[in-house]
This record gives sequence, structure tokens and C-alpha cells, in this order.
Amino acid sequence: MEEEQLFQQMKLWRNWTVEFLLTIPEEIVDQIPQGHNNSIRWNAGHILVGWDNTMFPEVNKERQLHPFYHVLFPSGSNPAYWTEQPPSMDEIIIQLKEQPAVIEQACKGYLKETLKHPFLDMKTLGDMFIFYMNHESLHMGIVKSMKQLLLSR
Repeated sequence: MEEEQLFQQMKLWRNWTVEFLLTIPEEIVDQIPQGHNNSIRWNAGHILVGWDNTMFPEVNKERQLHPFYHVLFPSGSNPAYWTEQPPSMDEIIIQLKEQPAVIEQACKGYLKETLKHPFLDMKTLGDMFIFYMNHESLHMGIVKSMKQLLLSR
């Protein structure tokens, strides 16, 4: 797949992510439904952090998100252990809207480059890029399930 097509698909998926998150009532974003480990807010922040934590270092750029995001939303974290107020959903959504353009600008011309840091047996930045589109889709499936569970109470 050509690089431009990958960037277009990332933007398409991200637009769907943002559009869906905008449908979620604020009063449920921090609830953790039975059978789930995290909240809707955590999943949204985690999507941001996944992209930020991996893409930028591979192209010798600083991560773009405030370090606070990387404390609250990495894999294995849990809102039950947060000691500080997380960013608002509005702030997270703004970051989600802006991130694709920043990623494209930083990564354009590099997707065929070999990864500097091993990542799940992937070879190129483009491989990792596709992984994170799928990762986002996975988490949005979880968010959709959580919304249904929380609104059916």
C-alpha cells in the first residue's frame, strides 16, 4: 500500500473515532463497566499515547503529547490508580483531531524505513503504522461496547 493511502486511512479511522467519542455522554466516560478493566476516557487517551509513544521516536522526533498523558494512559495502567485529574474528554478529543496531521508531517517519507527499536517482530515504520490503525480500531470496538453497557443500566 502506498504511503499516501496509509495516511488517508489513518485520517478516516481517526475521524470515525472522534465522531463516535462525541456521541458519548460525559457522565459515563469514567465509569468502568463490569467485565472491563478501564474507562472510555482511558481508552481514548490510550489511543493517543500508543501513536505518540512509537511513531515520533522512530523518526527522531520528541513525543508530542504532554508527559502527563504517558503516565495516565500507557498499556497496563488503570484509572483506579490515578492520583491526579486526567485531561477532559474535550481536551483528549482535540488532541485526537490534531494528531493525524502531526504524525503525517513527521512520518512522511519514512514508512518504508527499518524500525530502530524492535516492535512485535515488525520490520518497518509502515508495519507499525498499520498495527496502530488496527490498535485504534480494537479500542474503539471496546469503547462502543462500553457505551452500550453503560447506557443500558
